Amino acid sequence: MVALTFDMGGRVEPALDIMNWLIEHGVHATIFMTGAMAANANTEAGREVLRLIAAHPGQLALGNHSDTHPDFTTLTPAAMRAELERTEAAIAAVTRLSPRPYFRPPFGAYSAAVVSGAASAGYPYTVTWDIDTIDWRPESDGGPTAAAIVAKIAANARGGSIVLMHLGGYNTLEALPGILAALRERGLTPVTLSEMLR
Repeated sequence: MVALTFDMGGRVEPALDIMNWLIEHGVHATIFMTGAMAANANTEAGREVLRLIAAHPGQLALGNHSDTHPDFTTLTPAAMRAELERTEAAIAAVTRLSPRPYFRPPFGAYSAAVVSGAASAGYPYTVTWDIDTIDWRPESDGGPTAAAIVAKIAANARGGSIVLMHLGGYNTLEALPGILAALRERGLTPVTLSEMLR
């Protein structure tokens, strides 16, 4: 099993295209959303992603990526809790889905204090990754091509791997068919975090 995870908190496009591709192809994945994206007044994309997750239980799962994407290693336990609870409130305005028990720390920045603070706020799983596609960076700034994303996952995926991608990732949508084919060739199946950790 390999957990494909997608963060959503910055660039919006092509989030809905990625979500629809995952749904159409029956690919299981976990989405980590910021509260700011769920509540964004300038785009409906975050709320639509939440509706799609809610409409496909078992295939798509939700996690908490904080409200405003701060470095949690700089926050007090009270500030951590406030970030997580604001995200829950933004999500609750759209769907009954809960992002618990999974928290992804912004920037992957965590410490024992962050893990403890998140757990005390209802998130016993602080989830990072072992494969970072760096798809948030455009090719013009040294980011990966679709082929490079596929190659990185193909070379590094193992049973239990957690892959980091972004719903606003550059070349991520184009890479998905190759990612799925590469995983299948290695006998690996995309799952949600709950499927992997149960």
